[in-house]
Amino acid sequence: MFLKSVSPTVLANLAKGQHPFVAILTCSDSRVSPVSIFNLSLGEAFVVRVAGNCASDPTVLGSLEYAVSHLKVRAILVLGHTSCGAVRASCDCVDHGNLSAVMTDIERARSRLPVERARDGDSVAEGNVHLQMRRLQDLSPVIRDEVESGRLEMIGAMFDIATGRVRFVNS
Repeated sequence: MFLKSVSPTVLANLAKGQHPFVAILTCSDSRVSPVSIFNLSLGEAFVVRVAGNCASDPTVLGSLEYAVSHLKVRAILVLGHTSCGAVRASCDCVDHGNLSAVMTDIERARSRLPVERARDGDSVAEGNVHLQMRRLQDLSPVIRDEVESGRLEMIGAMFDIATGRVRFVNS
């Protein structure tokens, strides 16, 4: 199916190297496919997927730094979504073993919300988008320097699984 849907010329050009214009940090949720959501083509986005779209793991940071330093992307999009299982697990205080770093990040986002919104999973997911945008800059001098110089834009967004709509959020 894939080979029938893509031109051999496109594949030949992609084989020469990648030149994405955006890096996207998003959740590993199977319902969230940024390439499909934004109608992107092969090679246009460097996508990093991790439960809860959390940036704390060094491999996530390293992947995004690679996109910024070597691939020269001009934007990082942190894409959260409604009905996030990682957020729900955090709100329900469920222990998920090796996901403790993800849970810690989501708890940080929850703790910054007013009490009345701290149990609402979608509010927490949006708060987590804001937190991850900040953490990318706090934890990575590479990303911070590019943002401060104006060469890199940080963008936050929420994908509504029920409607398919994307809402961009202020940082």
